[in-house]
Amino acid sequence: MISCLLHPVRGRFLSKALLVSNLVLWLFWLPVMLRIHTIPMLLQHLARGKKHESKTSMDLKDAVGIVTRICNLRLFCSRFFPKQCLRRALTLYRTLTRIGHPVEIHFGVLKDEKNFTGHSWVTIAGQPVADTTASARFKVVYSYSSPQSVLVSSDRPN
Repeated sequence: MISCLLHPVRGRFLSKALLVSNLVLWLFWLPVMLRIHTIPMLLQHLARGKKHESKTSMDLKDAVGIVTRICNLRLFCSRFFPKQCLRRALTLYRTLTRIGHPVEIHFGVLKDEKNFTGHSWVTIAGQPVADTTASARFKVVYSYSSPQSVLVSSDRPN
């Protein structure tokens, strides 16, 4: 029975299924965590989370696609849950940090004549990940790096 789960295709499917179930459960807890913790405290907690090592490593594109699809489920678009960009950015930060990618999360604002808008997004090596909004227009007011991105930036020559 166990040997049939060791097949590479089944292993990748199983790791994706586990990620989906983990994300759904975590997204249900997200509104509670945002009420208990400040954003900096929550990010520190997420960065300290245990890193998941598996024999079937998940591709960055697959992980981002799964996170994006789960965050866009109608269930999580109700008033109880955070807005889409915050929900997706926090979930991407948590997931990509846990699978070992050097990510940064950014929070920015944009003020025009009539509106004051906030936005959050995740970057890897300065490139936005799964962001449909022109994040370059926003003035960054807070950024937080994962431990992996700090290690990557310290390895770069000056």
